[in-house]
Parts: sequence; C-alpha cells; structure tokens
Amino acid sequence: MERIWLKSWPQGLPHRLNLPERPLHTFLKDHARKSPDRPAIQYYGRRINFGELDEQSDRLAAALADFGVKKGDRVSLFLENCPQFVIAYYAILKAGGIVVAANPMFKEDELGHEILDSGAKIIFTLDHLYPKVKAVKRGTDLTHQIVTSYWDYLPAEPVLPVHPSMKDEKVVFPETHEFLDLLKRCEPDPPTVETDVREDLALLQYTSGTTGLPKGAMITHHSLLHNTVGSAVWMGTTAEDVVLSVLPFFHVTGMIHSMNMPLFVGGSNVMLSRYDTETVVKAIDLFRCSVWQSITTINVAVVNFPDIGRYDLRCLRRCASGGAPVPEEILKKWRELVGTELVEGYGLSEAISQTHVNPVSRPKYGSIGIPHFGVDCRIVDVESGVDLPLGEEGELLVKGPMVMKGYWNKPEETARSLRGGWQHTGDICKIDKDGYLFYVDRLKDMIKSGAENVYSKEVEDVLYAHPAVGEAAVVGVPDEKWGEAVKALVILKQGQKIEPDELIAHCRGKIAGFKCPKSIEFRESLPKTHTRRLKL
Repeated sequence: MERIWLKSWPQGLPHRLNLPERPLHTFLKDHARKSPDRPAIQYYGRRINFGELDEQSDRLAAALADFGVKKGDRVSLFLENCPQFVIAYYAILKAGGIVVAANPMFKEDELGHEILDSGAKIIFTLDHLYPKVKAVKRGTDLTHQIVTSYWDYLPAEPVLPVHPSMKDEKVVFPETHEFLDLLKRCEPDPPTVETDVREDLALLQYTSGTTGLPKGAMITHHSLLHNTVGSAVWMGTTAEDVVLSVLPFFHVTGMIHSMNMPLFVGGSNVMLSRYDTETVVKAIDLFRCSVWQSITTINVAVVNFPDIGRYDLRCLRRCASGGAPVPEEILKKWRELVGTELVEGYGLSEAISQTHVNPVSRPKYGSIGIPHFGVDCRIVDVESGVDLPLGEEGELLVKGPMVMKGYWNKPEETARSLRGGWQHTGDICKIDKDGYLFYVDRLKDMIKSGAENVYSKEVEDVLYAHPAVGEAAVVGVPDEKWGEAVKALVILKQGQKIEPDELIAHCRGKIAGFKCPKSIEFRESLPKTHTRRLKL
C-alpha cells in the first residue's frame, strides 16, 4: 500500500536505519573500553559497571567454548530477569552460539519441547528452576547444566523490596556447573568468531504463532541490532538515561527495549526480577528512571496504585507500552500522573519486537502507531488475501529488515506464515488516513458468538469506562446455544463494590447485545504478561 504514514513521520528521524555490519555484542565492548566504570546494571542496589559486565561475559564465553560450543550451536536460557541472564546472553553471542530464551513459567513438557526442538546442548537456569531441567534432560541433547541463584548477585542489604519468592536459600546441585565457579575458573578470553550479520542467527525466539506447538523464529544478528537501534533512535535514548527493566527478558519486548537497548546506548539498566507495583514505583523514584517500556496491565496497575501519590514519577521522560492496546482513560491518567505521554506500539516475536510505534511528538489515542523504520504493511481480507481500503478491518501483514528468516526446521509453517516476503501476523487491524494502525483483536482470540464476531478489546474498553473497574479481560467460553459466549474477568478498584448485573447493564448501554458479557467473574488478580488467553 502507499506509505501514507510518512506524512505523520517524526520530524528529524530517517525513514530507514543505516546500520553498521557488526553484531550487537560488539557495542558492549565499545562501552567497556570507553567508560568501564559507568553503571550498566543496578540490581536491587548491586551495581555492575560496563567493564565488569564485558569481562564476565568474556569469561563465560570462554567457558562455553571449553564446553564445545561452536558457531551456530544453540544454548538455552531458562532464567528470570537477573544479571546472569544478561551475562549469559552476551556470552552466547560472543561464543558464536544462538540464544534460545525459554519462559521460566514453563512446565516440564513445554521446556522439554523447546530443548528438543532447538537441539540445545547447554542450559543456564536458576536453582529453583533446575528440578524442571533435571526432569526433562534425559532424552534431550543437554550435556551441561549451569545453575545460579538470585543470591549470587543480590546485595547483602537490598535497597528495594525483594519479592518473597526470591528469598529462599541458594541450592547447589552436584551434577551441575556453578555459574560463579565458571567465572572464576575461566580467563576473559572469548573465541574469535566471524559473523555474517545478515545470514547468521543470533536467536531462536519461540512463539506459538497462530497455531500448534511453539516454533522457533529464526532471528539474525542484523534483525536483532536493527530493532535495538530503532528503539533507541525512536525514543531518543542516550547514555545519560536510566532504563527501568521489568518486562521479562525471555520475551522480545523486554529483550529489545529493556535489556539490549540501554546496553547499546551505554545507559544504566535498573533491573527487577519479579513484578510488584510498589517495588516498581519505588525503583523509579529512587533511581530517577527516565525511560520505561511496560505493558498495558502494568500501566493500569500503576495508575490505580492506592499510594501512588507518595512517589515522584516525573523523572520519566519517555514511556512506551505494548502487549495490548491501552484504554484511553488509562492514557489520560498516565499523562496526569507522570507528565508525559504513554506511547503505544505493536510488535511480534517473528519481527523481534516492534513493527509499529506511535511518534513521541504526536501519539494518537487508541492507535498503536505508524510503521517503524524500514517497515511496510498491508491490511488484507482474511479469506481472500485481497488488500482492503483504509478504515476496513483485516489481517495485518508486515515486511522489513526485522522480520524472521523463518521457523526453525519448519518449512511448511514458514511457507504459511511468510508469503511473498510478507509476515502474516494473525492480528486483525485497520489503518486510518494518517497511516496510524488500530488494533482490533487477535484472529485466533476472536470470539465467535452465533454468527457474529466479537472482539474482546472493544468489550474491555467499555468495561474500563466504568468508574468501578480497575482491570478487565474478556474471553470466550463454550456455550451450547451460541458456540461461544462472552465472559469478562474483572478486578474492581479498591473500595469499589458493584454487582455483575450492573456491569452487564453498563455494557448494554454502550455496545450491541451480542457483544455484551453473558457473565462476569470478579478476581483478585490477572496475569501481568503478554498472553491474552487466560485460564478460567
């Protein structure tokens, strides 16, 4: 389609990025040489500077080489956010390996599938997660398990509250390698690896895509660097910025915007292992964080936090959100609270995060932005694949330097997802006359009630408009008459009381009857993740 979004392009920014032909990890060494004492990571008060981070990843890269890791070998990270994740991630890249970042919430079957499918021979994990690794390692190609603990890097006296789940004593397993022992044993002498940045893989980023078991999206070094640089340029991030890292590093949004981007620019990364609203706002206030990438459920929790007035969040100069569209009421409250706009964006694992972002200077409420650097997009009819006019809802297709090479060992899935160079996202969207993208819903999450399509976001927006509602998620549940019925999961704001029938009546006054929830369940919490599908 015509690139109508260029008329909304941020002033002073190039339409495409001109990247150097070098991998991301080389920029870490640049900062270590130029500013070795600059803080790279602040972890509950433990400070790790660029010189230390580079040296430790060098030592670990040497250890991986000793274990036989060669160019193209896959290495799994089964870790939550912690300095060890960053050190191991950059060590794998330095050793020529391919990072396979596993979700630490995985059960044994899910972890086993990813290890088997990727062919990983080495895995890094936390001590409390190791029993899952032990349960699945037989029958896989795993030869070495490297185990660490939160306490390997937590300070003796943390300056931020440590989540109760992180306080267990460190456990050592004799059949494994200790992370800190490897660092002590090996010299900072990583192997020399020649990298073809446009062909060689940096990541296998597993995603369920639209159907079936999780598949490994093959991400090159060039794609990884492209969106890391793009994040920094779009947000105007520099070495003077302090970036808050809350989103999980195993997921592309946290990996690109929270972990890699501050390291690329030479900024400081304030890192949290577990999400807790009070700890988040304390961290922003204490460390004077200036840049933060978050997701919708976190944005809602922050603006509704009862004691939010005790904390100064106006140090934040750039704030972005993804995962799901942010309700307009939350965007307005955010601007009042923080003093700056919350900029929405859109991305997917197959494109190593962002393909669309709102311009910082002129975000459009309700939109998830315009195509990012070098991105082309189309909206097509789901059935015919024909391009649709502006304003009509259809599947979003994207093309650009960040899009994956394909799915690991899945040629048929690759052919289905990548057609003619276009990545089929499985998301229903529309584009307005200014080139802004509006997310409607996930194609596979669309609720089919009778003969009608119901998009959960539309219903959620109506629920958020009620003053008693703090958080909401809408799902489809089996129904004998309608096939699927609309159900809402709701968290009420503190001190608020309302009956389900009252909320349903509120919805009936705003949207058609077939879209209204047939039932409402009040809950104490909802998942603070990117996954929209909830267990009922």
